[in-house]
Amino acid sequence: MAVVLEYEDHRHSTVALRFLLPTLSTPLQVKAAPEGTDAMDITCRLARPEDLEDAERVVQAAGNALRVPHGLPPWPSPPATAFPKFCLARDTAGLWVAEQGDTIVGFGFSWISGTFWCLSQLFVSPDVQAMGVGQALLSKTLLHAEHAEATNRALITFAYNVASTGLYLKNGLYPREPLYRMAAPAQAVAQNLADRGYDATPIAPWPEPEEWTDRIDRELLGFPRDFHHRFLLGGFAARAIRIERAGHIAGYAYISAQGHVGPLAIAPGADAKLVVTTALRCALESRPSQISMIVPGRADAVMDTVPALGFRIEEPYVLMASRPFGNWNNYLPRQPGFL
Repeated sequence: MAVVLEYEDHRHSTVALRFLLPTLSTPLQVKAAPEGTDAMDITCRLARPEDLEDAERVVQAAGNALRVPHGLPPWPSPPATAFPKFCLARDTAGLWVAEQGDTIVGFGFSWISGTFWCLSQLFVSPDVQAMGVGQALLSKTLLHAEHAEATNRALITFAYNVASTGLYLKNGLYPREPLYRMAAPAQAVAQNLADRGYDATPIAPWPEPEEWTDRIDRELLGFPRDFHHRFLLGGFAARAIRIERAGHIAGYAYISAQGHVGPLAIAPGADAKLVVTTALRCALESRPSQISMIVPGRADAVMDTVPALGFRIEEPYVLMASRPFGNWNNYLPRQPGFL
Protein backbone atom coordinates (compact mmCIF):
# COMPACT_ATOMS: atom_id res chain seq x y z
CA MET A 1 0.00 0.00 0.00
CA ALA A 2 1.42 3.40 -0.97
CA VAL A 3 1.68 6.18 1.59
CA VAL A 4 1.38 9.85 0.61
CA LEU A 5 3.58 12.30 2.53
CA GLU A 6 2.86 16.02 2.52
CA TYR A 7 4.37 19.30 3.72
CA GLU A 8 5.07 22.82 2.50
CA ASP A 9 8.29 24.81 2.36
CA HIS A 10 8.98 28.37 1.23
CA ARG A 11 9.56 27.35 -2.40
CA HIS A 12 7.21 24.50 -3.19
CA SER A 13 4.09 22.71 -2.16
CA THR A 14 5.98 19.50 -1.70
CA VAL A 15 6.63 16.48 0.45
CA ALA A 16 8.30 15.60 3.71
CA LEU A 17 8.40 12.52 5.86
CA ARG A 18 6.02 12.55 8.81
CA PHE A 19 6.90 9.02 9.89
CA LEU A 20 8.93 6.00 8.86
CA LEU A 21 7.08 3.23 7.12
CA PRO A 22 6.74 0.05 9.17
CA THR A 23 8.21 -2.29 6.58
CA LEU A 24 11.27 -1.87 4.46
CA SER A 25 9.71 -3.18 1.24
CA THR A 26 6.55 -1.00 1.27
CA PRO A 27 6.39 1.25 -1.83
CA LEU A 28 6.21 4.94 -1.01
CA GLN A 29 4.21 7.41 -3.08
CA VAL A 30 5.21 11.06 -3.06
CA LYS A 31 2.93 13.82 -4.37
CA ALA A 32 5.22 16.64 -5.49
CA ALA A 33 4.19 19.93 -7.06
CA PRO A 34 6.28 22.97 -7.92
CA GLU A 35 4.30 26.11 -7.15
CA GLY A 36 1.51 26.76 -9.66
CA THR A 37 1.55 23.27 -11.19
CA ASP A 38 -0.44 20.08 -10.73
CA ALA A 39 0.88 17.46 -8.34
CA MET A 40 3.06 14.67 -9.73
CA ASP A 41 2.99 11.13 -8.35
CA ILE A 42 6.46 9.82 -7.60
CA THR A 43 6.81 6.32 -6.18
CA CYS A 44 9.81 4.98 -4.26
CA ARG A 45 10.37 1.23 -4.56
CA LEU A 46 13.13 -1.33 -4.17
CA ALA A 47 15.58 -1.30 -7.06
CA ARG A 48 15.93 -4.18 -9.50
CA PRO A 49 19.06 -5.08 -11.50
CA GLU A 50 17.54 -3.68 -14.70
CA ASP A 51 17.06 -0.29 -12.99
CA LEU A 52 20.71 0.38 -12.28
CA GLU A 53 21.86 1.85 -15.59
CA ASP A 54 19.01 4.38 -15.59
CA ALA A 55 19.64 5.07 -11.90
CA GLU A 56 23.29 5.88 -12.56
CA ARG A 57 22.26 8.20 -15.39
CA VAL A 58 20.27 10.12 -12.76
CA VAL A 59 23.44 10.21 -10.64
CA GLN A 60 25.38 11.65 -13.59
CA ALA A 61 22.76 14.31 -14.38
CA ALA A 62 22.34 15.39 -10.75
CA GLY A 63 26.08 15.36 -10.12
CA ASN A 64 26.81 17.50 -13.15
CA ALA A 65 24.05 19.98 -12.24
CA LEU A 66 25.94 20.47 -8.98
CA ARG A 67 29.53 20.28 -10.22
CA VAL A 68 29.46 22.55 -13.25
CA PRO A 69 28.17 25.69 -11.44
CA HIS A 70 31.06 25.22 -8.99
CA GLY A 71 33.61 25.29 -11.80
CA LEU A 72 34.24 21.54 -11.89
CA PRO A 73 34.24 19.52 -15.10
CA PRO A 74 31.13 17.42 -15.82
CA TRP A 75 31.25 13.67 -15.44
CA PRO A 76 31.53 12.41 -19.04
CA SER A 77 29.63 9.19 -18.36
CA PRO A 78 27.43 7.66 -15.65
CA PRO A 79 29.16 5.90 -12.74
CA ALA A 80 29.73 2.20 -13.23
CA THR A 81 27.00 -0.17 -12.08
CA ALA A 82 29.39 -2.92 -10.92
CA PHE A 83 29.41 -2.06 -7.21
CA PRO A 84 25.65 -1.45 -6.84
CA LYS A 85 25.00 -4.69 -8.75
CA PHE A 86 27.35 -6.52 -6.38
CA CYS A 87 25.58 -5.02 -3.35
CA LEU A 88 22.11 -5.69 -4.77
CA ALA A 89 22.96 -9.37 -5.20
CA ARG A 90 24.15 -9.42 -1.58
CA ASP A 91 21.34 -7.41 0.06
CA THR A 92 18.33 -6.09 -1.86
CA ALA A 93 17.09 -3.90 1.00
CA GLY A 94 19.64 -1.12 0.52
CA LEU A 95 18.88 0.05 -3.03
CA TRP A 96 15.84 2.20 -3.89
CA VAL A 97 14.62 4.11 -6.92
CA ALA A 98 12.09 6.91 -7.24
CA GLU A 99 9.86 6.71 -10.32
CA GLN A 100 7.69 9.29 -12.03
CA GLY A 101 5.54 7.17 -14.28
CA ASP A 102 7.99 4.81 -15.95
CA THR A 103 10.97 7.15 -15.54
CA ILE A 104 13.51 6.79 -12.75
CA VAL A 105 14.09 10.21 -11.19
CA GLY A 106 15.96 9.31 -8.01
CA PHE A 107 18.34 6.70 -6.59
CA GLY A 108 19.21 5.84 -2.99
CA PHE A 109 21.85 3.18 -2.32
CA SER A 110 23.23 2.04 1.02
CA TRP A 111 25.30 -0.91 2.20
CA ILE A 112 25.93 -2.50 5.59
CA SER A 113 29.05 -4.22 6.88
CA GLY A 114 28.81 -5.69 10.35
CA THR A 115 26.87 -3.04 12.27
CA PHE A 116 28.13 -0.15 10.14
CA TRP A 117 25.76 1.48 7.62
CA CYS A 118 26.98 3.65 4.73
CA LEU A 119 24.94 5.73 2.30
CA SER A 120 26.72 5.14 -0.98
CA GLN A 121 24.60 7.29 -3.32
CA LEU A 122 21.61 9.61 -2.97
CA PHE A 123 20.80 11.57 -6.12
CA VAL A 124 17.61 13.10 -7.52
CA SER A 125 17.00 14.39 -11.05
CA PRO A 126 17.45 18.17 -11.19
CA ASP A 127 13.85 18.78 -12.35
CA VAL A 128 12.33 17.13 -9.25
CA GLN A 129 14.77 18.33 -6.60
CA ALA A 130 13.53 20.21 -3.50
CA MET A 131 10.25 18.28 -3.59
CA GLY A 132 10.94 15.76 -0.83
CA VAL A 133 12.10 12.93 -3.08
CA GLY A 134 15.57 12.93 -1.54
CA GLN A 135 14.13 12.74 1.98
CA ALA A 136 11.81 9.91 0.97
CA LEU A 137 14.69 7.88 -0.49
CA LEU A 138 16.93 8.68 2.47
CA SER A 139 14.24 7.55 4.90
CA LYS A 140 13.94 4.24 3.08
CA THR A 141 17.70 3.65 3.21
CA LEU A 142 17.76 4.64 6.89
CA LEU A 143 15.19 1.92 7.52
CA HIS A 144 17.81 -0.42 6.08
CA ALA A 145 20.14 0.71 8.89
CA GLU A 146 17.39 0.40 11.53
CA HIS A 147 16.38 -3.12 10.54
CA ALA A 148 20.04 -4.21 10.57
CA GLU A 149 20.49 -2.65 14.03
CA ALA A 150 23.39 -0.55 12.76
CA THR A 151 25.37 1.15 15.52
CA ASN A 152 26.78 3.86 13.26
CA ARG A 153 25.67 5.53 10.03
CA ALA A 154 27.95 7.44 7.69
CA LEU A 155 28.44 8.87 4.21
CA ILE A 156 30.83 11.02 2.19
CA THR A 157 29.37 13.88 0.18
CA PHE A 158 30.54 16.98 -1.70
CA ALA A 159 31.58 19.62 0.82
CA TYR A 160 30.04 22.37 -1.34
CA ASN A 161 26.61 20.70 -1.53
CA VAL A 162 24.87 22.76 1.14
CA ALA A 163 21.41 21.35 0.42
CA SER A 164 22.52 17.75 0.92
CA THR A 165 24.60 18.42 4.03
CA GLY A 166 21.58 20.20 5.51
CA LEU A 167 19.39 17.19 4.72
CA TYR A 168 21.86 14.83 6.40
CA LEU A 169 22.14 17.07 9.47
CA LYS A 170 18.37 16.92 9.90
CA ASN A 171 18.63 13.13 9.84
CA GLY A 172 21.29 12.87 12.54
CA LEU A 173 24.47 12.67 10.44
CA TYR A 174 27.06 15.30 11.39
CA PRO A 175 30.26 16.55 9.72
CA ARG A 176 33.22 14.59 11.10
CA GLU A 177 36.14 14.79 8.68
CA PRO A 178 37.18 16.86 5.65
CA LEU A 179 38.55 14.89 2.71
CA TYR A 180 40.13 16.03 -0.54
CA ARG A 181 40.41 14.39 -3.92
CA MET A 182 43.96 15.15 -5.01
CA ALA A 183 45.63 14.45 -8.35
CA ALA A 184 48.98 14.94 -10.05
CA PRO A 185 50.40 14.30 -13.52
CA ALA A 186 52.04 10.89 -13.45
CA GLN A 187 55.20 12.35 -14.99
CA ALA A 188 55.55 14.82 -12.13
CA VAL A 189 55.08 12.07 -9.54
CA ALA A 190 57.69 9.88 -11.26
CA GLN A 191 60.21 12.73 -11.39
CA ASN A 192 59.80 13.66 -7.74
CA LEU A 193 59.34 10.26 -6.11
CA ALA A 194 62.73 9.71 -4.51
CA ASP A 195 61.97 7.15 -1.78
CA ARG A 196 61.64 3.56 -2.84
CA GLY A 197 59.23 2.80 -0.02
CA TYR A 198 58.49 -0.66 1.32
CA ASP A 199 58.15 -4.00 -0.46
CA ALA A 200 54.95 -4.74 -2.36
CA THR A 201 53.49 -8.09 -3.39
CA PRO A 202 50.12 -8.93 -5.00
CA ILE A 203 47.29 -9.68 -2.59
CA ALA A 204 46.37 -13.33 -2.95
CA PRO A 205 42.87 -14.36 -4.08
CA TRP A 206 40.13 -14.31 -1.46
CA PRO A 207 39.80 -15.73 1.19
CA GLU A 208 43.56 -16.09 1.84
CA PRO A 209 43.99 -12.42 2.87
CA GLU A 210 40.84 -12.32 5.04
CA GLU A 211 42.58 -12.62 8.41
CA TRP A 212 45.18 -9.87 7.99
CA THR A 213 42.99 -7.43 6.04
CA ASP A 214 40.22 -7.83 8.61
CA ARG A 215 42.67 -7.10 11.41
CA ILE A 216 43.82 -3.86 9.76
CA ASP A 217 40.28 -2.77 8.83
CA ARG A 218 38.95 -3.28 12.34
CA GLU A 219 41.92 -1.43 13.83
CA LEU A 220 41.52 1.53 11.48
CA LEU A 221 37.76 1.71 10.88
CA GLY A 222 36.13 -0.41 13.55
CA PHE A 223 34.20 -2.71 11.21
CA PRO A 224 34.91 -5.52 8.69
CA ARG A 225 35.44 -4.85 4.98
CA ASP A 226 35.36 -8.42 3.69
CA PHE A 227 32.81 -7.91 0.92
CA HIS A 228 34.65 -4.81 -0.31
CA HIS A 229 37.84 -6.84 -0.62
CA ARG A 230 35.96 -9.63 -2.38
CA PHE A 231 34.55 -7.10 -4.84
CA LEU A 232 37.91 -5.52 -5.62
CA LEU A 233 39.78 -8.82 -5.79
CA GLY A 234 37.11 -10.14 -8.14
CA GLY A 235 38.52 -8.09 -11.00
CA PHE A 236 37.40 -4.56 -10.18
CA ALA A 237 40.85 -3.22 -9.29
CA ALA A 238 43.77 -3.28 -11.71
CA ARG A 239 46.19 -4.03 -8.88
CA ALA A 240 45.86 -5.10 -5.26
CA ILE A 241 49.07 -4.90 -3.24
CA ARG A 242 50.16 -6.04 0.18
CA ILE A 243 52.78 -3.64 1.54
CA GLU A 244 55.44 -5.13 3.81
CA ARG A 245 58.34 -3.95 5.94
CA ALA A 246 60.95 -6.58 6.85
CA GLY A 247 58.35 -9.33 6.52
CA HIS A 248 55.72 -7.49 8.57
CA ILE A 249 52.48 -6.17 7.05
CA ALA A 250 52.59 -2.37 6.75
CA GLY A 251 49.32 -1.93 4.85
CA TYR A 252 47.50 -2.54 1.61
CA ALA A 253 46.43 -0.57 -1.44
CA TYR A 254 44.16 -1.01 -4.43
CA ILE A 255 45.00 0.78 -7.69
CA SER A 256 42.71 1.37 -10.67
CA ALA A 257 43.76 1.21 -14.32
CA GLN A 258 43.35 5.01 -14.43
CA GLY A 259 45.89 5.52 -11.64
CA HIS A 260 43.53 6.09 -8.72
CA VAL A 261 44.93 4.79 -5.43
CA GLY A 262 42.48 3.61 -2.79
CA PRO A 263 41.44 2.29 -0.51
CA LEU A 264 44.87 2.60 1.05
CA ALA A 265 45.32 1.34 4.61
CA ILE A 266 48.40 2.10 6.70
CA ALA A 267 48.86 -0.42 9.51
CA PRO A 268 49.37 1.08 12.98
CA GLY A 269 53.09 1.56 13.62
CA ALA A 270 54.06 1.67 9.93
CA ASP A 271 55.66 4.74 8.39
CA ALA A 272 52.77 6.42 6.56
CA LYS A 273 55.04 8.26 4.13
CA LEU A 274 56.75 5.03 3.04
CA VAL A 275 53.45 3.15 2.69
CA VAL A 276 52.06 5.92 0.47
CA THR A 277 55.30 6.09 -1.51
CA THR A 278 55.09 2.35 -2.13
CA ALA A 279 51.51 2.62 -3.42
CA LEU A 280 52.40 5.54 -5.71
CA ARG A 281 55.40 3.68 -7.12
CA CYS A 282 53.15 0.71 -7.92
CA ALA A 283 50.53 3.00 -9.48
CA LEU A 284 53.12 4.41 -11.86
CA GLU A 285 53.97 0.96 -13.20
CA SER A 286 50.79 0.82 -15.30
CA ARG A 287 51.76 4.16 -16.96
CA PRO A 288 48.58 6.18 -16.29
CA SER A 289 48.44 9.84 -17.33
CA GLN A 290 47.74 10.96 -13.77
CA ILE A 291 47.70 9.64 -10.21
CA SER A 292 44.85 10.46 -7.84
CA MET A 293 43.73 9.66 -4.29
CA ILE A 294 41.32 10.88 -1.62
CA VAL A 295 43.20 12.22 1.40
CA PRO A 296 41.62 12.95 4.81
CA GLY A 297 42.41 16.37 6.22
CA ARG A 298 44.03 14.96 9.33
CA ALA A 299 46.37 12.59 7.45
CA ASP A 300 49.34 14.84 8.18
CA ALA A 301 52.05 12.48 6.94
CA VAL A 302 50.28 12.07 3.60
CA MET A 303 49.53 15.78 3.30
CA ASP A 304 53.17 16.56 4.04
CA THR A 305 54.32 14.16 1.30
CA VAL A 306 52.10 14.60 -1.75
CA PRO A 307 52.29 18.36 -2.59
CA ALA A 308 56.00 18.02 -3.32
CA LEU A 309 55.11 15.24 -5.79
CA GLY A 310 52.84 17.56 -7.77
CA PHE A 311 49.49 16.73 -6.16
CA ARG A 312 46.86 19.46 -6.03
CA ILE A 313 43.34 19.49 -4.58
CA GLU A 314 40.65 18.85 -7.20
CA GLU A 315 37.50 18.49 -5.10
CA PRO A 316 36.56 18.75 -1.40
CA TYR A 317 34.38 16.20 0.37
CA VAL A 318 33.08 15.83 3.89
CA LEU A 319 32.59 12.64 5.90
CA MET A 320 29.35 12.76 7.89
CA ALA A 321 28.38 10.22 10.52
CA SER A 322 26.06 9.74 13.46
CA ARG A 323 29.09 8.97 15.66
CA PRO A 324 32.82 9.64 15.24
CA PHE A 325 34.80 6.66 13.96
CA GLY A 326 37.97 5.74 12.13
CA ASN A 327 41.67 6.48 12.23
CA TRP A 328 41.81 8.98 9.37
CA ASN A 329 45.56 9.45 9.73
CA ASN A 330 45.96 5.94 8.34
CA TYR A 331 43.11 5.30 5.92
CA LEU A 332 42.47 6.78 2.46
CA PRO A 333 39.04 5.92 0.98
CA ARG A 334 38.58 4.65 -2.56
CA GLN A 335 35.52 6.69 -3.55
CA PRO A 336 32.83 8.53 -1.57
CA GLY A 337 30.28 5.71 -1.86
CA PHE A 338 32.78 2.93 -1.24
CA LEU A 339 34.85 4.24 1.67
